[in-house]
Amino acid sequence: MAITMELEESASDSKLHKESVVKKELRPTSAISFSKSEHAPAETTSSIEQLKQYKSWVSGERWNELKKIADTAMKEHKVFMIKGGGFPAVRRALIERGWIEKYESHKEVRHPPTNVDPKKVSGKELSKVERMILYKFMEHHSVDFLWTTKRDKYDWLLSNKEVVISRFSRSIFTTKEGLTTSLTQMHWYTEPGVALTKFPRCYNIHNSDSLDEFIEDFRITACISIIKWLSNTLQANGDESLVTNHGKVPFSAIEFAINRMTEYVAFFTHKDIDEEEEAKHIWEHEWDQFLTHHYLLVHEKATFMEDKNFNIKQLERRAAKVLANLTKYWPQVDIDGVLNIWIVKPGNKCRGKGIQLMNNIKDIIGLINIPAQKTRYVVQKYIENPLVIYDTKFDIRQWFLITNCQPLTIWLYKDSYLRFSSQIFSLSNYHESVHLTNNAVQTKYKNNGDRDKALPDENMWDCHTFKAYLRQIGKYELWDTKIYPGMKQCLIGAMLACQESMDKRQNSFELYGADFMLTEDFTPWLIEINSSPDLAPTTSVTARLCPQCLEDVIKVVLDRRYNPEADTGTFELAYRQVIPKAPAYLGLSLCINGKRLIKKSKERKHEPRSTTPLAPRVPSGDAIPETEQPVPSEYSGPIITDFLSWLNPYDALPTNKDGLVIGPKESLTDTSRKTRKKYRK
Repeated sequence: MAITMELEESASDSKLHKESVVKKELRPTSAISFSKSEHAPAETTSSIEQLKQYKSWVSGERWNELKKIADTAMKEHKVFMIKGGGFPAVRRALIERGWIEKYESHKEVRHPPTNVDPKKVSGKELSKVERMILYKFMEHHSVDFLWTTKRDKYDWLLSNKEVVISRFSRSIFTTKEGLTTSLTQMHWYTEPGVALTKFPRCYNIHNSDSLDEFIEDFRITACISIIKWLSNTLQANGDESLVTNHGKVPFSAIEFAINRMTEYVAFFTHKDIDEEEEAKHIWEHEWDQFLTHHYLLVHEKATFMEDKNFNIKQLERRAAKVLANLTKYWPQVDIDGVLNIWIVKPGNKCRGKGIQLMNNIKDIIGLINIPAQKTRYVVQKYIENPLVIYDTKFDIRQWFLITNCQPLTIWLYKDSYLRFSSQIFSLSNYHESVHLTNNAVQTKYKNNGDRDKALPDENMWDCHTFKAYLRQIGKYELWDTKIYPGMKQCLIGAMLACQESMDKRQNSFELYGADFMLTEDFTPWLIEINSSPDLAPTTSVTARLCPQCLEDVIKVVLDRRYNPEADTGTFELAYRQVIPKAPAYLGLSLCINGKRLIKKSKERKHEPRSTTPLAPRVPSGDAIPETEQPVPSEYSGPIITDFLSWLNPYDALPTNKDGLVIGPKESLTDTSRKTRKKYRK
């Protein structure tokens, strides 16, 4: 079929082509026009017959109006389609700009309703018929703007490059695995004041190398946690409550942590290279024993055994000094807390499904070692010191729009909203209702009756309400000086780190939703990035913000296309990448100074011998006597000559004070041509 032939020409990926041939019925033919088809005559006949049926439903004047509307839309390239339905704000914005919607074929009736008098039809039924007439007029015309909710590969295979599509064909950073992998390189894209991504360290633990890195991280974090716990407890309760007759943990656990932290600092300062003695090997059972002691002290409130050989205050001062040195090489020490909690997420799920909080490394590893386990997990350090409002955890949903990946162009929406948990925050309760603020999770639970009455019943604030709260606690300026700029820098740095894997199609754009957490010092930390963010009016906050955001997306994508000075609503241009022009080919300005190599003749017996091998001679029967070629003048232009005649040194020729060969003035190009002719012979 001609459809298959077109796919063969457009699909470079053979696997993708194979799938497209096998699943022909899935192709969105209503969005794409095909000029040639085996069934074109039959389809045309069917369309004509249906149009004749519909013509009886409207007046001749209205029929001509509809025909003119369709022709004008096709001529001006103003035909759009919304796949999957919904998005009334997008439909309304496009219609206001003179665009005509082409409905999906399976969404509309193909024949007029029966047993109905066409002259008495009005209202919705008539509008439905008119939509179908417009669809028939534009049936074989490709849409010019496609708003889609799914990453359907056929949209990119079958559409031409001028079609504006609301999705990129790939955005791996919207998956937990993809974002984790991409942000391992984010330090290369850090630029003070422009791009600085704060992202809690995360590991794809299905990978063996990443799993080893996570295990090492978990152990060092446990060492840091036990030292911080010791300092905090001594300051709060003194040493009397830490040492008892029935204590379970020896002081050697603190010694073990201090030694491991010292070794870590020595490794990063390269002092371990100069040490003559090889570092002591730490066996697995020693780590297991230490982690057990850490768990007993931090989580089970155990105490130390009495030991006269140790002074707990001196031990704490020594540990605090080591911790201060380690902080230089452990940049996320502030979010670690003392409980060593990690959040485990399924890499292929969304909306908070399957997420668990864990503090035991054996439980985490056991999760991925389940037989026939197909789910890939990522494990991320949990922020143990989040900013809470009225003792309730929250996160911030920040929308941003990418209109081009090469050069990278990012638009940030200046209005965002907060999502609250339905329960009071606690680090001792690992239930999802306490820690996961996704709206899809929180709608399953009732709000805790002990929550502060100032919190909203629908668990959402817009950013303006949050600013009012900041003013109330005397921190109003932090939104404009730290929180919003911090989120902007996080997203710019993250997108620069992910740019290499992005889709480079020019007429694509996509709206994303980024989730941020604030720490106690109001620093924003990027948690994840979502494609197809929830834009449903589930609360009074989203009912106001979401339609306005979609309207502003159309302003940025379409209005600015025709008028660079057009209003962009609440979107601001956060970043536009400047790609430097490629420099001129460096070879054009290269010049090599050398000495001319002249072939030795029999008469010149006293000529010094060259150490460079000469070109092979032609057979004596066809030999042509050669005359000595003159030395070319210095050449300062492009290197386009025969390198055998230009680069080989020859010390016997006279040179001037600058080391340049003195010889007859002859064109270097002519000399090179003679030399090449000689070699051909």
